[in-house]
Amino acid sequence: MNRQAFTLFELLAVLTIIGIGLVVVVGSYGSWGTAHALTGTTRVVEAGLQQARTIAMTQSKYVGFLYESSATNHFQIYLCTNENAEVAATLGQQYSGQTMTESKIAALLQKLGQTPAAPDQRLTGHIRLAYLTEPTSTTTEETGILFFCPDGRVFGNPAETSAHYIGVYTRSLFNQQPLCRLIRVDLATGLVAVIQPEPKETP
Repeated sequence: MNRQAFTLFELLAVLTIIGIGLVVVVGSYGSWGTAHALTGTTRVVEAGLQQARTIAMTQSKYVGFLYESSATNHFQIYLCTNENAEVAATLGQQYSGQTMTESKIAALLQKLGQTPAAPDQRLTGHIRLAYLTEPTSTTTEETGILFFCPDGRVFGNPAETSAHYIGVYTRSLFNQQPLCRLIRVDLATGLVAVIQPEPKETP
């Protein structure tokens, strides 16, 4: 009777194929998980912005939306308790909108008589937020703030002409660059929209 069995070479070949398959599957799962975290974080930030706008309009108050990824990855909604005319004057005089460090933002919020309007929202460490001066900008700041007015409009960086942009990025690189989503806040209406940027062409 002839006995058929795998040779050592055949066994090594099968194990190699299985190993390659596992690497591909695990790598794909990791990429999918990070992309899923990016989508989830983007939706949370979008909902937070919409909540801030709603609070401003329903309570007829100025509402600040602070976001940062420098020390902690989070955003916070603040209700400005001072009179609206005083808040508007303070914003016009004090808020330059340029390189708003944590200390400058804390001083500004104190002058506005702020109080938290919602719990501090911590975000996953895999994703970071950044302020973009324009949607195609490569220069980002890890701390940003904007204010929703009682009529829904947005008071932001004086250099902004039509919208305030928040970048939501993965910390991990994919194809030599992080995955990214852009959140656009219209200055005239305060409406929020998520932009899925087109992939950059590779030469």
